[in-house]
Amino acid sequence: MQKINSSIKLQQRPCNPQLLTADCSLHPVLQRVFSARDIQSFAEVEYALKALTPPHLITHLQQAAEILMGHLQQQSNILVFGDYDADGATSTALCVRALILMGHENINFLLPDRFKDGYGVSENVAKRIINLKPDLVITVDTGISSFKGLSLLKQENIEVIVTDHHLPADELPDVSVIVNPNAFNESAGKNLAGVGVAFYLMLELRRLLRKVSWFDDRPEPNLAECLDLVAIGTVADLVILDYNNRILVNEGLKRLRAGACSAGIRKLIEVSGKMRQSLSSQDIGFSIAPRLNAAGRLDDMTIGVQTLLIDDETVATQLAYDLEDMNKNRREIQSQMQDQALAMLPDVEHDQNRYSFVLYQQDWHEGVVGIIASKIKDVTYRPVISFASAGDGLLKGSGRSVTGVHLRDMLDLVDKSEPDLIIRFGGHAMAAGLTIKEQDLSRFTECFEKILQQHVDPVHFNNTLLSDGEINGQEMTLELAKILRDAGPWGQRFPAPSFDGQFKVLDKRILSNKHLKFVLTAKDSHSPIDAILFFATDQQLKTNYQDLHIFYELSVNDFRGEQNPQLMIRHIF
Repeated sequence: MQKINSSIKLQQRPCNPQLLTADCSLHPVLQRVFSARDIQSFAEVEYALKALTPPHLITHLQQAAEILMGHLQQQSNILVFGDYDADGATSTALCVRALILMGHENINFLLPDRFKDGYGVSENVAKRIINLKPDLVITVDTGISSFKGLSLLKQENIEVIVTDHHLPADELPDVSVIVNPNAFNESAGKNLAGVGVAFYLMLELRRLLRKVSWFDDRPEPNLAECLDLVAIGTVADLVILDYNNRILVNEGLKRLRAGACSAGIRKLIEVSGKMRQSLSSQDIGFSIAPRLNAAGRLDDMTIGVQTLLIDDETVATQLAYDLEDMNKNRREIQSQMQDQALAMLPDVEHDQNRYSFVLYQQDWHEGVVGIIASKIKDVTYRPVISFASAGDGLLKGSGRSVTGVHLRDMLDLVDKSEPDLIIRFGGHAMAAGLTIKEQDLSRFTECFEKILQQHVDPVHFNNTLLSDGEINGQEMTLELAKILRDAGPWGQRFPAPSFDGQFKVLDKRILSNKHLKFVLTAKDSHSPIDAILFFATDQQLKTNYQDLHIFYELSVNDFRGEQNPQLMIRHIF
């Protein structure tokens, strides 16, 4: 199958090396990388906690903390309600851990079942919450669009604090207070993940408790003990890694590397095959987060929260292996669905004028359609929404977009254009979820395509790989690979260093029928270096390469206690 958008362009990142020449201790390659990311002072890569955005700049944070403090003083029954993804799980675990550290034990948590309850505080979830008889509900990473469910809680006189980071609708739910930087124009912290918002609430709560001498007769917690959770949730949710988020993730990674986290998290790192002492943000994104998310995709994210909180080594081991088994199952389901999705594309593969793809198959797994949308987006470089049957004549969809096309805003335009078409929707610029009637699938497909053609500049469909340039063969060392790895955290809008170059192929092997392992030499060097391409295409597996022009990352390969430099191939030209 040919790609819809087979034209992938390579462009070198513009950089101004003079920005950082004041410090010659930086490796020249790292200096180039930083300047290409608009780092203008060394303060921007010195991630001190004291440089965090002050909590008072986040709208309604103090009001929420005051309400929460009142409930602690009354020893109220507090329920933390989270989402069923990694951000929601870490947000939930953080609030439970922090409130216990602050001396409150009358606390419980609840997460929705993706398949029975749907997203957010649905009416079904609200009834379950009411039966638990909490005095206060704190929503984390969810709630901003849960109008009906939150209304039911209000009728039962259950106080609610909504903490979230998702984009709001035109109206806000009627609750005691909302802490969501993206719901108020004047608020700081707009790039925080749900777990970041929850962390700030706990910081503000501790500040207020200090003022009322709460810690005179109990130990005051060091909330840095929660930053391992902040790092996992922030990276997993693919939020923009601005300076503030990089501080949070950097400090969290320090704790994870030191093993200063729960036994459950340590075991999760272990089963993922990563070395804890050198854990990176990429390891979280590609290894830890998928295993944690597998619980919410296939089963019940309660298992994920339990793993994050548990300190019993035996139970932690069992929970971590449960998540590992779920993730293996998820991979098998994903592989089959992905093949089916790709098979749907040839009918339209030559239609370069198409702006979107909407895919559906009756037996697709609801928990995996988001991954399928992401994979097909990578192939087509168009916004993609994939649907699964949700029963009762409904379809649940998950969408992924490309840079420059705000998916949640596009769905909002569809909703305004045809108000009876989408039952509910929500999300971000790059990812969104929605529910429609199965009978309306064709109408939605047409309307979504029409809206995009009316509002999107097709220039956004040009897939351009941004390179940090070439590095010579003598520089492809383990030392430089470690320098680049440790200069992170890398992530959204602060991408890992990527390079391009011409290489001679000394050896090529196929691994597990789907990956390619090379031994290469750079054009200006005789020193061999290993390279790997994961999930190669059928054509790539068959090609007898003599020379390669590749887009790659210089990485550290940890294998059986040995470390060597390795090129992670992202694209072969």
